[in-house]
Amino acid sequence: MTDRFESILDESISALQAGVPIEEILAEVPEYAAELRPLLFAAMLLADPNPKLIPEERKAVLHAEYMAQVAELPPVAPTFGDKLQAVFRIAQRRTTRKAVVKDLVTVTITVILTLLMVILVLGYMAQNSLPGDFLYGIKRSTENTQLFFTFDDGRKAELQANFNQRRLSEIEQLLGQNRVAVVEFRGTIETQAEQLWIIEGFTVLIPDDAVIEGSPQEGDTVDVMGILRTNNVLVADTIQRVK
Repeated sequence: MTDRFESILDESISALQAGVPIEEILAEVPEYAAELRPLLFAAMLLADPNPKLIPEERKAVLHAEYMAQVAELPPVAPTFGDKLQAVFRIAQRRTTRKAVVKDLVTVTITVILTLLMVILVLGYMAQNSLPGDFLYGIKRSTENTQLFFTFDDGRKAELQANFNQRRLSEIEQLLGQNRVAVVEFRGTIETQAEQLWIIEGFTVLIPDDAVIEGSPQEGDTVDVMGILRTNNVLVADTIQRVK
């Protein structure tokens, strides 16, 4: 048995153990295919002593032939060059178009699942956040996503009403904590003075530079955006009448 054949046999067994099909291994060294085939089948038997596709009598013959060949092989420690060549061969197999596409699909699915998990965790953590909190933007984005994917008008109106109740509750909590924040909500104008309006129970200061759209009157529903100050004064920035 020549040194070259020994080297090829060793590399072929390593490839077989790595999961490379036998026919693919033999295709790389066609001049040794006839000699390698029974040895590789025998090596496969050692890894799986009960392969269903090989008859029992054939298994015994292959096993005996393989053990005879192994007994003739002197122990040879792989050199650095052998290891480098083995790595290069594995790299060649992994850079085929099929392998690259498979790896790319695996990585893409992993990234998507990881992002979904992160979004779900952050969405859960943001449920109790208030305007001005770090996670509040995620809370609002989650609500907007729910509305975007809700196609039933009745269900969408119900969600909008629930989300507006959250805005009102958030303002109540901010007032209790005497915090400054940009807030927005929808409510009914209950009282309308020159610069002080009562909207949905909140006293809203209307500065001269506030933007009033749609000429809202008492009893109208309006969207309000403004700034809640530390003295519990809500200063309107824009007020828009809801049609």
